Amino acid sequence: MRVAEIARLTGTTVRTVRYYHKQGLLPVPEERGGWRDYDISHVARLSRIRWLVQAGVPLKSIARILDSPTDEVVSTDAAVLDDLSGALAVIEEHLTEVTRQRDMLASLLERAREGLTVSPMPPRMVAFFDRLEAEAPDERTRAAVRRDRDLVDVACYSGHMPPEAQYLFPGPNDGEDADALVAYGQDTDSLTDSQVEAQAAKNIARFERTLGPRRCRELADSVDAAAIAPLFKLFAHLGAGGARLAGEMERQLTEAIARWRATP
Repeated sequence: MRVAEIARLTGTTVRTVRYYHKQGLLPVPEERGGWRDYDISHVARLSRIRWLVQAGVPLKSIARILDSPTDEVVSTDAAVLDDLSGALAVIEEHLTEVTRQRDMLASLLERAREGLTVSPMPPRMVAFFDRLEAEAPDERTRAAVRRDRDLVDVACYSGHMPPEAQYLFPGPNDGEDADALVAYGQDTDSLTDSQVEAQAAKNIARFERTLGPRRCRELADSVDAAAIAPLFKLFAHLGAGGARLAGEMERQLTEAIARWRATP
């Protein structure tokens, strides 16, 4: 049979058949009447190659599998087992990434359908910054809100922002937007240490009040306290005048987690 026929029988293309010849995977048949004449052995080997390719086995590994002593797909040869294990690991890694992308797209689609901003920032945070930008009394305050929003956005995009952190931000019914606007309108460098401590304590108290004792204990048991540091270091690095507040928030939140864990 000619090359077009073997390609059709095995579900591939003439170009691919010739590529396998070039790679040494498929023997080149003898010519008859000026044409390469493929027989059933070529069909079987090409079918085996295609089957392994569809399983995700790299071509260089396929060559080793096909050239094993028994010329069988299943082999106990150590190199073959390593090749198959490696191919499976690559597929599993790819599957994990594809699953993550699927979940992200599903979440973004849901947000878009609800008319929310297409970003990884939790809706509660988005709503908070939207309200404050709209209600800011002057451009200086609005700029401070936007700067903080960009900072939180960076933390969300980089994966440093845990979902529970959204409860550090006031909800629409908390009645704290006015206080938040006052804080954004202040020169953070001029705040005293006691004012910084009080602001951090207020945020932690809101967090505890919103989640409640049971959820705080559950969070404390599941959270990696060491993972908190990168988030606040990011805030301190990018937040300019908010570095002191970020440091105080980290300290108080770490203490709160220890306290929640100790609560029966």
